[in-house]
Amino acid sequence: ENAVYMGDEKKPCVESTTIFHSGVVYDYLKSPAEITVFDKNNGRFVLLDVARRVKTEMPTDKVSTLCEHLKTWAIGHKDPLLAFLANPRFEEEFDPSTGKLSLSSEAVNYQLTTENAGSSEISRDYREFCDWYCQLNTLLNPGSRPPFARMALNAAVDRYERFPQQVELALRLGGFPPKRITVRSEHQLVRRLVESDRGRVRQTDQYLAIFTPVSFEEYQKKILQ
Repeated sequence: ENAVYMGDEKKPCVESTTIFHSGVVYDYLKSPAEITVFDKNNGRFVLLDVARRVKTEMPTDKVSTLCEHLKTWAIGHKDPLLAFLANPRFEEEFDPSTGKLSLSSEAVNYQLTTENAGSSEISRDYREFCDWYCQLNTLLNPGSRPPFARMALNAAVDRYERFPQQVELALRLGGFPPKRITVRSEHQLVRRLVESDRGRVRQTDQYLAIFTPVSFEEYQKKILQ
């Protein structure tokens, strides 16, 4: 269960549920009603627009290739924040007694509260999905931040075999006076699926079979309308 908050807002701007089942990850966005299916074994994402009953596919190799192009472009950018995000370097601190993890730099800072993931398999699977999902999200939202700082964070969380209960991101932008943006996300790990989760997966598998396939460009137009 995931929720994202901007600044000091009490109401989340994004809510979603992510289900890991039989090697496939199903991510359910609350509003708009959109489902992202990460099918690692077949090297693809499938996006489903529930309201319009359409779907589109995005191969993972295309996602990684486009992100590498983005990285090459951003590394030489005149905006120092963008250049940093293309190749981030953090000072890392982890306290195993409290589960507190921090990744710090002049422009980007992460503060995390974590719990024991319970197994290296859970930690690895969660990191793998988060890495791919943040890359996909960059492509779905033109103008959004490059994914590489978040991927560095994912690597640190996985290295300690932790699960992030809360992630606080602080960005320091240029200008005078400097502008500061904060984002907070909260995550709840439920280690066993209940029947309603399995029913949701079964319904999604039905959607995969019956929704009308459209091009990625057409799908994006529909979502943005």
